[in-house]
Amino acid sequence: MRITDVKWTPAFIPIEAPLRYAFGSHPGFSRIIVEVSTDEGLVGLGECYGGASREGQLAEMRPLLLGEDPFQLERIRWKLAAPTSLKLFGNVLGFAALEFACLDLQGQALGKPVCEILGGRVRDEVPFSAYLFYRYANPQGHGEVSNTAQLVDFAQQLVKNHGFETLKYKNGVFPPDHEIEAFIALREAFPRHKIRLDPNAAWTVTTAVRVARKLLDYDMEYLEDPVWGMRAMARVNAKAPSLTLASNMSVFAFEDLAPMVAMNVLDVVLLDPHWYGGITRARLAGQICEAFGVDVGMHSGAEFGISQAAMLHLAAVLPNLIAAPDSHYHHLTDDVIEGGKLRYVKGKMAVPTGPGLGVRLDRDKLAKYHELSTKQQMGSWIEDPRRPGAITHQPKW
Repeated sequence: MRITDVKWTPAFIPIEAPLRYAFGSHPGFSRIIVEVSTDEGLVGLGECYGGASREGQLAEMRPLLLGEDPFQLERIRWKLAAPTSLKLFGNVLGFAALEFACLDLQGQALGKPVCEILGGRVRDEVPFSAYLFYRYANPQGHGEVSNTAQLVDFAQQLVKNHGFETLKYKNGVFPPDHEIEAFIALREAFPRHKIRLDPNAAWTVTTAVRVARKLLDYDMEYLEDPVWGMRAMARVNAKAPSLTLASNMSVFAFEDLAPMVAMNVLDVVLLDPHWYGGITRARLAGQICEAFGVDVGMHSGAEFGISQAAMLHLAAVLPNLIAAPDSHYHHLTDDVIEGGKLRYVKGKMAVPTGPGLGVRLDRDKLAKYHELSTKQQMGSWIEDPRRPGAITHQPKW
């Protein structure tokens, strides 16, 4: 089997209401859908972040992928995104989409799900966290989450609708004392749920330690990226030893894993098959963490169904996946895969059992949301449109 064509389609799908976070606001999710065709008539699917830079990566890699055998992933990786060259940084996100597609092709050719060609699953379903954001109201005037009461109500809706047993509170939007009170309110409303906190490095070390001490008696599952960089994270870890620290911002690549262990930076590495350059590489990172007794969770970057399926297959083969993965998926209003959005049952998603990634494109939906993407003119991140001219700086507090 040889690769004969690679094409990609940008798409933008609206979400229930614009999400707020430390850097700005999301009005919707922008992604690129990748299709890799072969001389045997099979088409593998991939997905990555939206934006012109990712399209540039794909355009650069396309001619290098033509004629290759999708089973020869190591050869392809060294050819397209060699870790000893600048291509590692430049192409890793786009390469991940191509790796997903090659694994999808392998699974289709063998009649096996991706997780089974990676050694076999250790779980059949994956629990996810409810991803709680502050939100602006949508154009219809609904969905606003701007205070603690609205945040708790939003969490109650998500738990009722999807059955989540873990809550992730995305903060770093308001001053820390306000968000401390919000966390306590969530804990009082959900005494048995796991609750994690993520300010996206909006704090200094001093602020992070103060918040950790104030929340010591409220059973925080973990604090994710309170500060920026491994040295600062290690200082927080040293000053608040009872705190469980997690990261996808300070530790997000292979070269981070050794210093992470040496510096005692954190307790939970949040893997991402996009950031690590594919499912196979993220699994390897998870195995390295396993060797050093480090737990893993999973980061979410506003996935559509193809990437969500890739996350499920990765989660299926990670024995040390202790923390429920994060997912923006419940914020989406639609998807570009056949059958509509993947479904939560009691806060969990089933690992796909069909060949390859186990999802197929709905071409009418893809055309619809591609058209919408031409009007949005945005990549993966956006400044807050309701605070024009505001300069995002970190740390804020």
